[in-house]
Amino acid sequence: MIASMTPTGQWLKNLQEEYRSFIRESPLYTSIAAASSAADLQWIRQLYYLSSDFTAAVALRYGSCQDSRFRDAFGEHAAEEVTHPADLAEWMREFEFLAAGEEPTSVSPTLETLALGSYLIRVVTRDPIPHQLLTLNLLAEGTACDFYWAVNPKLAELGLTPKGYWAVHAKADMRHEILGLDLIPQCAPDSPCGRSYAHALRTTASFFRLVFDSWSGSQLEKFKVSIPEAET
Repeated sequence: MIASMTPTGQWLKNLQEEYRSFIRESPLYTSIAAASSAADLQWIRQLYYLSSDFTAAVALRYGSCQDSRFRDAFGEHAAEEVTHPADLAEWMREFEFLAAGEEPTSVSPTLETLALGSYLIRVVTRDPIPHQLLTLNLLAEGTACDFYWAVNPKLAELGLTPKGYWAVHAKADMRHEILGLDLIPQCAPDSPCGRSYAHALRTTASFFRLVFDSWSGSQLEKFKVSIPEAET
């Protein structure tokens, strides 16, 4: 709970709230609120890619972590994420976002979606553990809380029962958000360490905003334009 956070955890949570507000200004949220049918929710096809890459990132983080202080938290997170891409695909088939025999990857990801997925893997393989927690937990899971808070009621309104994948996220993301945050080194916001923490949050927030903007209706329509293959 926030009341038991360390001083560093508290100022990071405050900064995270600012970035979450920035992400919620994406036109995607306007599109979600205005959706009147499943046809207005084609970004769900993009969500499958992000779910897959995020699940891969938290699994890789756990598998490569050598610091015993973080292994339990990382293992818990990885174990709870592992079925999410398959859960989403199952829901997509039930509500006909996928045709019979169609793979979830039959629609190409936006470049922004690919970039965020790649960035998450890069953070796990290149960045220090505190930055991994800020990226994959504090910012990503906080953003997920806002996202599913907006999406799940809309799905229910449209008769697309938000069960399985959607219901799990509604329950787990608030806990995942601050998982391990009390274990990172303490520092003031204006210290070199604090500035590096803030940079990690800012970078991740920028990626999420770009991704959500790319999922808004007009952007997805533009992305459907076929690119001719080179002649052989």
